[in-house]
Amino acid sequence: MARRAREIFVAWLLIAFGLFLGWRALFDPSFMPDVRPKRFARELTVAEFLQRSSTNLNTASRAELMALPGIGEVLAERILMYRLENGGFSSVEELTEVRGIGEKKLEAVRKYVYVA
Repeated sequence: MARRAREIFVAWLLIAFGLFLGWRALFDPSFMPDVRPKRFARELTVAEFLQRSSTNLNTASRAELMALPGIGEVLAERILMYRLENGGFSSVEELTEVRGIGEKKLEAVRKYVYVA
């Protein structure tokens, strides 16, 4: 009986210690100070944010193009072929030169693409 009580007591201590560590890790910011970033990222301007989150038509891969709304495998391939044949895009509006992309599709993808 004493052995069983000792096992229960040790199990209770282990559980209590685990709960204590979990609480410290979740709610005490000084417990794990190295987890926080050393420096804060500077705020981006709207133009920088759009450029970093957008797709460059002159460097995008097939997969990146297919992630755009309304652009499937066939249109992505046509965009790549147009880019190869014409040396790249000089403006986003030039996408309408690709067969299968009209004004509606251009407006759907305009805010997701840029040309650099």
